[in-house]
Amino acid sequence: EPVHPVGDRGESRCIRSRHVDSAFVARASGLTILSKLGKLAALIAITGVLAAGLLLPYVGGAGLAAKAGANKFLETSCNTTEEPVQQRTTLLASDGKTVIATLFDQNRQVVALSKLPVYVKEALIGTEDRRFYEHHGVDVRGLMRAALHTSGGNTQGASTLTEQYVKQVNYYNAISNGDMAAANAAIDQNINRKLSDAQCALTLEKKNTKAQILEKYLNIAFFGENSYGIQTAAQTYFGIDATKLNVQQAALLVGLVRSPSFYDPYENIKAAKTRRDLVLDNMSSQNYITAAQATKAKASPIVLAKKSLPARGCAYANPKIANAGFFCDYAVEWLKSNSGLSLQKINTGGLRIKTTLNVGMQNNGQKAISTSGLDPRSDYLLALPSVDPRNGAVTSMITSKKYGVKKGDPAYTVAHLFTDAYAGSGSTYKYFTALAALKSGVPPNFTLTAGSPYTMQNCPNKSYHPENAGSYNATLPLSNALPASSNTYFVGMEDQFFGCDISPIVNTATGLGMNYLKNSPQYDTQGNKTGKTVAQAAIAEQRATFTLGQESTPVLELTGAFATLANDGVFCPPTPVLEGGITDSAGKPVPFKHTSCSRQYDSYVARTLVNIMTADTNSSYGTAGSYFGNWYGNGGSLVAGKTGTNNAADAAGNDNGLNSALWFVGITPTLVSASALVNPVHPNLAISNVAGITAHNDGADTFGAFAATFWLDAFGPVLQNQRWTWPTVDSLPGDFVPSPVGLDANTALAQLTSQGYKPVVQRTACASNQPEGRVAYFSPAKAVAGATINLCLSSGKPIYVYVPPVKTPSRSATSPVPSSGPTRGGGNTGGGQTPKPKPSHR
Repeated sequence: EPVHPVGDRGESRCIRSRHVDSAFVARASGLTILSKLGKLAALIAITGVLAAGLLLPYVGGAGLAAKAGANKFLETSCNTTEEPVQQRTTLLASDGKTVIATLFDQNRQVVALSKLPVYVKEALIGTEDRRFYEHHGVDVRGLMRAALHTSGGNTQGASTLTEQYVKQVNYYNAISNGDMAAANAAIDQNINRKLSDAQCALTLEKKNTKAQILEKYLNIAFFGENSYGIQTAAQTYFGIDATKLNVQQAALLVGLVRSPSFYDPYENIKAAKTRRDLVLDNMSSQNYITAAQATKAKASPIVLAKKSLPARGCAYANPKIANAGFFCDYAVEWLKSNSGLSLQKINTGGLRIKTTLNVGMQNNGQKAISTSGLDPRSDYLLALPSVDPRNGAVTSMITSKKYGVKKGDPAYTVAHLFTDAYAGSGSTYKYFTALAALKSGVPPNFTLTAGSPYTMQNCPNKSYHPENAGSYNATLPLSNALPASSNTYFVGMEDQFFGCDISPIVNTATGLGMNYLKNSPQYDTQGNKTGKTVAQAAIAEQRATFTLGQESTPVLELTGAFATLANDGVFCPPTPVLEGGITDSAGKPVPFKHTSCSRQYDSYVARTLVNIMTADTNSSYGTAGSYFGNWYGNGGSLVAGKTGTNNAADAAGNDNGLNSALWFVGITPTLVSASALVNPVHPNLAISNVAGITAHNDGADTFGAFAATFWLDAFGPVLQNQRWTWPTVDSLPGDFVPSPVGLDANTALAQLTSQGYKPVVQRTACASNQPEGRVAYFSPAKAVAGATINLCLSSGKPIYVYVPPVKTPSRSATSPVPSSGPTRGGGNTGGGQTPKPKPSHR
């Protein structure tokens, strides 16, 4: 059995006097040891510390020289530090009451002595240290008895409760520090350890009251069955709090202290009862209970709670919260990586952590997905986290998979489904391109022509010719191109408007918490690291596919990035614990690192873009419009959104005309969620065998909008009865900024500064009809005094906009507006290029 700092001696046979009782000695040892006692008494007398109850050792029959013995004790120092005992930490839902899970290394809850029945301490004192209230930490009479039995440098017996407590403090401190050598030394049976414990016992009794020592002892002691402290022991063995223990239950628990394994009632009920009855007899002999009470208590059977494994960690998350293990695991990982609290503090600090999980939303959403027909054993999984955009609170984590490990059953997983990057999220990345353009100052009606297939003008990959999925006019304004999700329009914006300097787009994404892009290494086609991150490589390569979302994307990161739009341009990093959400066992706030919200773009830009994106769900050209008919038919408020589809690839990595990952991001003022249907093992494999995909079941005609069905299933009932309106730019404070377009940079800076604004020049130039170096665009168009105004200078290259030929009398028909033409059926895709390069990162 594991070595625990308990029961290294027989029961104390201490008496009431701290002085030597020669009659006791004679009875206990016989006249044959009188000479030995004389030497022992002489040793004690020389030290002059008998009255203080100090230990002086006696070894074998010869004894130590008095001076040497005294010096050995006096030179022994106490190095014990009373660290807070390990306690289990509790994860709570957002209501502050519902337990999600408990975390611990030692399953312990501290309980005050004043709350325990009096017979708990009486059982402990009556059995372990009858003279507890009379000694000062060390009991000399017991030590003398131990000295007479000492041989070969080892000692036995005579430890007081205070000394036992010292030993356990030293042992558990060493365990907490991971120092097994020190832990073994703390319980080693040798004279040096005994001397040190005695010194420390005397010191602690000067610093603590007897009640404090009893309370600390009962809370640190190990009771077996992974139960540390009397409170957890009561819950483990009897299913009750320690405050409700009856006398026979208290006696059984106290009896365990000597040897938790040998007297374990689950394993050895007969030995446990014998030990319990002995404790009851001890209580009776000390007049804590009457003989009749002891007899009655001993006659009672031992009734135990059903034995179960300790509910430790996310594997034992509260079953009343559907699939809570994923959120629990996310919260623990977030705390380990972001809070600044050590793992030891998290697991042993007795913390109460109020998380952001909304139990009702989790249960209702999980039930909807569980009954949607998605097979949890499928290679495809649905991940659907939700975030409150106002503070970043992660309110639910819904998935088609089940949390846990079950051999041979693919329905179960403990993978980080919401924070790992599995697959590209397709055209959802057009959001970042639109944002970068709006921040540069383009208006919603910003128009360019980009036929399908599109031919590069500035980007280096001239052989790359993206196409649209569906039939679009080649000439579109931004307000139509984004809801319709024109591939060529947004590649054209990268290529023409930004001159293929995509740094403003990539930096917009990373500024909104797309950390995978800026932290993950880029690999080449042979699987070797390039020395750059994904974001750095995309910028360096002038990667025109960036706006089409082929980069692997964590679904929670994407949710947080889009949530910024609903929060008027203020980004609040997704978090499972809000500021002030952690307290210690005494209810005092525990400070922890918490990333604050930050403004990433102006409210003018946010309101402009959110009103563009409501057309995704509420227009004939919006890619998700057909899925929201019932929503709006039942009076639902405007949901902003964006769909995304990642192309499938064949074994060689070429686009095979099919689709793989399906994404939809739905945005409301109080809830934002990205719905991702992905294959984490084979992210580019064509989607198949997924409920609801029935046409060809091969991914050829199913696009990102399909993921909106799960978003509506999970959150529609929560949101249907809520009413909201999106704010407009007209309601913003301030005035419309006098246009600096056409001015040179210095003149524009001086003019805007004189008007009370803070103008800055964007590093990347923008295509326009203005001469090179002149102001081409500015943002925001409406602002208060002191606001930052972003200026984008012209690159001198105009945007291409197709102008139909002017009608002439000699012609009977007009030239048609170029159209991309249907290429892969209706809907939206985040790729479409042929051939599609095989992704170099997995």
